[in-house]
Amino acid sequence: MGEQKRIGPLLRRARWAKEVSDQALDRMLDCATVRAVSCDDFILRYRDFDHGFFGVLSGRVRLSIPAVTGDEFILWDVTEGLWFGSTTLIEKAPVSYDSRALVDSKIVEIPRSAVVAVAKEFPEIYEFLFADQALYSRMMYKLMIYMLFYPLRPRLAFRLLVLIDIYGRKNGPSAILEGGLSQGDFAKLVNGSRQQVNRIFRQWNDEGIVKLVDGQYRIPSVKRLAIEAKSTDP
Repeated sequence: MGEQKRIGPLLRRARWAKEVSDQALDRMLDCATVRAVSCDDFILRYRDFDHGFFGVLSGRVRLSIPAVTGDEFILWDVTEGLWFGSTTLIEKAPVSYDSRALVDSKIVEIPRSAVVAVAKEFPEIYEFLFADQALYSRMMYKLMIYMLFYPLRPRLAFRLLVLIDIYGRKNGPSAILEGGLSQGDFAKLVNGSRQQVNRIFRQWNDEGIVKLVDGQYRIPSVKRLAIEAKSTDP
């Protein structure tokens, strides 16, 4: 029962749902279910058609694009209070990524069919979903620009800045990012090798840009890290 009480506030934290009426959201919540997902189990697989809208009640879920070689390109890690799956709500298209639990997690699922049915009665859902997808697309375009045209060091700085915005704790000009990501994970975030990423973190440590202390990435000056992200130097 306690978990069910958490679903309503969790849905209202979704970026696009904040402007949607309570009546529409309540209709969607009537179709929501909670399920436990064990560590390393998949919630969605690349090219799945049976999907919906998912929220993380507890745990951590990784969204990544798989390669035929067995490698992966990490998009994001989704933690408690965050949602994923909205990119496939409007069109019945296959999923373009894997989603896998990194730890034992509890997931809220609202089937796509339920979202579509409620949206026919409350078109405002489509309005705000469209705006949300436009924001998501801009973010992905910027990521593509970095991956295609910037050297590894600014790519890594850019991904760190995004992670700070989503998960970090800012204190004036500085910020702290909890060490949930290994440097091997960072390599998958920027399409580099772990050795290359380790070397950059060592350089940043020596230069006072990013310091790894007690499992935390400490950034004394977010502005200085942003300057790194804009550099075109390798």
